[in-house]
Amino acid sequence: MISDSIFMRTLEKLLILLVSGVLILDLTRHPQAAGIMAVVAALLGLLHGLIEKVRWQMVPAYVATGGVAVCSLVGGAFLATTAVGTGVLLVASAALATLLPVFLLPNPDGCHSIGTVTRRWAATTCSQLPPRQLTVQFWYPTDACVGEKSRYRTNDDARGLKSHLRLVRTHSFLDAPLSAAADKYPVILFSPGWKGHLTQNTVQFEMLANRGFAVASIEHPRAEGLPADFNPSLEENLRGYDGEVGIRAEDIQFVLDQIESLEQNDPEGLFTGRLDTSRIGMLGYSFGGAVTMEACWRDSRLKAGINLDGMLFGESADAGVRQPFLFMSSDGPLPSESDLQCPDARRRVHMQALDRDMKRIQRSLGQYGGYYLRIEGAAHSNFSDRPLYSPLRRLTDAGRTRPARAFQIINEYTLAFFEQYLNGRVQSTLESRVSPYRDADFSRHVASVLIEADAIA
Repeated sequence: MISDSIFMRTLEKLLILLVSGVLILDLTRHPQAAGIMAVVAALLGLLHGLIEKVRWQMVPAYVATGGVAVCSLVGGAFLATTAVGTGVLLVASAALATLLPVFLLPNPDGCHSIGTVTRRWAATTCSQLPPRQLTVQFWYPTDACVGEKSRYRTNDDARGLKSHLRLVRTHSFLDAPLSAAADKYPVILFSPGWKGHLTQNTVQFEMLANRGFAVASIEHPRAEGLPADFNPSLEENLRGYDGEVGIRAEDIQFVLDQIESLEQNDPEGLFTGRLDTSRIGMLGYSFGGAVTMEACWRDSRLKAGINLDGMLFGESADAGVRQPFLFMSSDGPLPSESDLQCPDARRRVHMQALDRDMKRIQRSLGQYGGYYLRIEGAAHSNFSDRPLYSPLRRLTDAGRTRPARAFQIINEYTLAFFEQYLNGRVQSTLESRVSPYRDADFSRHVASVLIEADAIA
């Protein structure tokens, strides 16, 4: 079930309510009751730290809790004179904890529990020396119902203002065995955004694993010689992205080799004989969408691909892709003629890149067929987990559509696409000319050229 799950945690709410109650009782001249409630609040604060774990957003509330506890020991007069300051601390924590929540991931509604495991490999490729260090996290069906759940981010992956992401729990059991429901499972690879994390689309990973797919998300090393932030408004960056997409496509090919090896003989025994390497697909978000198309173009072991709102780069951008392919796009007008001739050089380069990108997508769809989906009201970040990070759209760059609505549409089309092209089950969602969602613009394109059957076999 997909819902908008952004709110304070239970003990955090209770702590703020209790300390507020202490203030009210003290100001209404009930010092004894206020003292008892202050002690209860202090104990609850300790319980919260043990169960829910502390986070920086709640520091003002911790200070307020400690303050009322001390005041309860020395008398109520001091507490009364500092009530305003204590109230400000409580409001500050409530606001911070709500705007930067320990969010809940959507609850998958398929028939499997979910397992997860992480592997680390040194990728040796023809063009890259020394070896590239790749971290690959797998999600897959399991029969396990108990055990430790994986964290959304590790201590190394979430620091400073993002440290609370370590407290987000997934629905995936660590190191659980694969489900016995099937002999082998189809595999889906994932490539994240420009500087994205391998868990940034956990909503899709858990949905797919819950429905019987094994998912492998690859974290690529940061690009060398290019800005840390993706910026398509400079020609030199665009040229650099063409090269980087090829490097990351080589990472994908290395992981494909590793998956074939795991299926034959996994040193840890988990995947031996359990991965169907004849049914491998791929999806990618943002720059990872370009990597997906480039990897499909280079390697016929990939049978189908999805680009989650990514600008195209590399040789595949002009060549197109033969495998079944689904392009998903955010909302927004296409560049106008005035945009393309804008006197501001950076805006002009950016707009021309967007215009060229749309033409490349249309050319690939016209030549080789495929699917195109545009979600009204969706911005770029809606194709990742990022809208869950805060209800404030300015912090997440999310569009006007509700995150739950975007997830619902993305998940339904993603699942239908891989069910049809990896499992061979024709999906009415893909065959229909009209989307069942009024805010989704969906189209199916038929190839204008004959694609030989063994071209993607």
